[in-house]
Amino acid sequence: MRHLSVVGTVHEEKGRANISGLLAILERITPEVIFLECPPAAFDNYLNGPHAKLEPAAVNRYRAIHSVELIPVDLPTPDEDFFAKHRDLKRRIERTSPDYRRLVDWHSQNVSAHGFAYLNSKDCSDLFSQLNEAMLAAIEKDVDHRLLAEVYDLWIRTNELRDKEMMKNIEKHCRQASFSSAAFLVGAAHRQSIINLSRRAPGAASSTIQWDFAGFLETESHSGAP
Repeated sequence: MRHLSVVGTVHEEKGRANISGLLAILERITPEVIFLECPPAAFDNYLNGPHAKLEPAAVNRYRAIHSVELIPVDLPTPDEDFFAKHRDLKRRIERTSPDYRRLVDWHSQNVSAHGFAYLNSKDCSDLFSQLNEAMLAAIEKDVDHRLLAEVYDLWIRTNELRDKEMMKNIEKHCRQASFSSAAFLVGAAHRQSIINLSRRAPGAASSTIQWDFAGFLETESHSGAP
């Protein structure tokens, strides 16, 4: 049985969601394998690129003192147009939806104040669900709602495909490799989808992996309702 800790993260440091906090989690897990939200083709740039992100910085510190296998498991990165359209969608929604702005602010405050305790909580998963609902409500009211809905649907479908691919690659490695403890570092927005997919895993995969979604956290009261 492989013990796999799924650690919800952010990609940029913010308050208590920082490199030292993620490194402390890795030290508690002591993984022999770390699965990365990164396409294999971008692996070198992920670890050694000029723009250091939170996760690779923590991973590099961990592997400087521990023997660990790093496995990139994501699909190839979409082109820039895909991200540009999504950024434009969010800007339009921010201008028109007070509910969306309130939720974004609440999320940001909790990430800063409570770090990984919040990012790996039900409150955070619920927040992302509420954000999606606020986005859909704002899109429906927009004069260009059909076009914006297409951009939103493509974003959702792309991330669903990514989550399934990452899970497939993780389960494949767990069946083939010999280790006891692993970590999967993934953006907190993906966490609930990963939880849901782990519960639908076929018998063989379920018997191979013991999923852990919060056991690596130190006890903390982290947030209230938005």
